[in-house]
Amino acid sequence: MRLTEQLTELATAIRFPEQTSEQDQDTQRRLAIYQSLFFNNVEGFIRNGFPVLHSLYGSDNWQQLVRAFFQQHPCRSPYFIDISKEFVEFLSNAYEPTSSDPVFLKELAHYEWLELALSVRKTDSPVTYWRGETIPDYVRSSPLSELAGYAYPVHMIGPDFQPEAPGEQHFYLLYRDSEHHVGFQHLNPLAALTFDLLNQQPTSVERLCERVHQQAAGLPLNTVQQGVQQLVSQWLTCGAVTEA
Repeated sequence: MRLTEQLTELATAIRFPEQTSEQDQDTQRRLAIYQSLFFNNVEGFIRNGFPVLHSLYGSDNWQQLVRAFFQQHPCRSPYFIDISKEFVEFLSNAYEPTSSDPVFLKELAHYEWLELALSVRKTDSPVTYWRGETIPDYVRSSPLSELAGYAYPVHMIGPDFQPEAPGEQHFYLLYRDSEHHVGFQHLNPLAALTFDLLNQQPTSVERLCERVHQQAAGLPLNTVQQGVQQLVSQWLTCGAVTEA
């Protein structure tokens, strides 16, 4: 048997322990070490990366969920740090939820992954955080920020609050600040629109106000200007926006 065939057989035995029952006892004993080691490592990374999601499951159902990922998803990256991303991709594209899964499973998992992803994201050049007193002429979104929208209030979900059906759209701005802490803001639709427009390209605050006003039908220009300037100032302070 060629080496590639041996490795494929070993990988299959690790992922599907129930298929190794015909092996002799000594082989089963040695395989059990690898089966436990691999699965427990993957389960530990997922549990640590998705603490809120983990808190909503009983032990058996959680093991079943992770086992489905472990057996069914062909991970493309060999790095443990990428397991959380692979897990979210599995839930989003391949996993069929069961009656034991919360209806907000995919959205909560994505939100928790986004926090983790921002905490370790690398940029092509260092991010220079704004330290001034007045709003700069041109601003841009930080490469360490993300705008996300969900049908559930994911920041409130926990063992004591588990919505049963989607509601109005909830918008979130997540960012990593100068102290390398990941924070978030729960945005109203107008604030989400403002950041989305800002996120498209560096711009002046004056031009940003004009673009928001064009899409916010019915709002007076001076009201839009006051709101946008306040938002940009707040985002500069927390690090979600930087000087262009």
